[in-house]
Amino acid sequence: MVLPPNDQVMEDLNLTGLRDEAVKDYGAWHESNVGDENLKAQFRQACNVALANGLDLRLIHEDQDPSFFIDKGIVVGIARQFVRDIGQWVKCVRNVSLDDQATQAAS
Repeated sequence: MVLPPNDQVMEDLNLTGLRDEAVKDYGAWHESNVGDENLKAQFRQACNVALANGLDLRLIHEDQDPSFFIDKGIVVGIARQFVRDIGQWVKCVRNVSLDDQATQAAS
């Protein structure tokens, strides 16, 4: 089932930097949120599937289609999280970036 993207999150996806690096950073963020090595490997595989198919975070978020990843061998829960959590990751990255800027300004 393909769901319409949240317009606000789509605007927030204007990330600076290289698109492929953002996908890698997103995958690493997912890995950092689980302890099980099998789950970490599944997130790495989801990241590799995205990159191998030329998908950046904006395209993944626009499509909202975990079945694409499931069809490529990613387990259901990991595929759903990989597609769903982009907006949450963007907010986390922005908060960290703003904190870093504030720290640098105070120095």
